[in-house]
Amino acid sequence: MFVDSAHYLQIYDVDLILSWTPREFKNFIKGAQLRTVDIYEQMAKQAMFNRYAQNAKKATEKKMFDAETARKRILNDSADWKESREPRIDLERYRKAQEAMKNYRPQ
Repeated sequence: MFVDSAHYLQIYDVDLILSWTPREFKNFIKGAQLRTVDIYEQMAKQAMFNRYAQNAKKATEKKMFDAETARKRILNDSADWKESREPRIDLERYRKAQEAMKNYRPQ
């Protein structure tokens, strides 16, 4: 118990550790482990951003992540702020193609 709290939580106060219920302790440990998973996920995303930036012909910051849009979404209480980036497809071309396909009849 003390080793886990020192390792995962970086907490060394014995009185504090013993004041937790077993359920609280288990939840603290689980939270610390989930934080580690989040760190690994961030590292994986960073690697993908680096790969994109090195291999793209015209890499821009907005194509990877648009911070200004993310800030606006956070201030508007939007839950999808993490998806803030320029769309990968040209929506106008997509809409025109969909409109053209409506009238298409295979023969």
